[in-house]
Amino acid sequence: MKSIKLIVEDRPGVMADIADLLAQKQINIQKIEGETVDSSAVLELVVDRPDDAMRLLHQLGLHAVSDDLITIRIADQPGALARVTRELKDAKLSLRGISTLQRQDGFCFVALSTDNDAVARKLLQDVLI
Repeated sequence: MKSIKLIVEDRPGVMADIADLLAQKQINIQKIEGETVDSSAVLELVVDRPDDAMRLLHQLGLHAVSDDLITIRIADQPGALARVTRELKDAKLSLRGISTLQRQDGFCFVALSTDNDAVARKLLQDVLI
């Protein structure tokens, strides 16, 4: 799974414009998060065709970066996320992004990216999806 991060001018309709562009190319948005910082909007998208979306966004002159995501399943209880992030900290890995995807049947599904995903995958192999 990959996420796409965009920094665009914060203006009315910016999300509608991006969603329309992706829809025109039949690219489905699976997840989206956004926030404003000063006069910019910072958006994170997970789409069904990330490589096509990146090409399209770059063709339109938008600054977009893609990041591989590691998906894990942990117990939905206090301390579970602390254990995972502590393992990454102890290995001196930096988190570049983290997001809760879903809670279901006593488990929490989390997507994250680090500065060294190969090492992170090895450390977290017992909870990888």
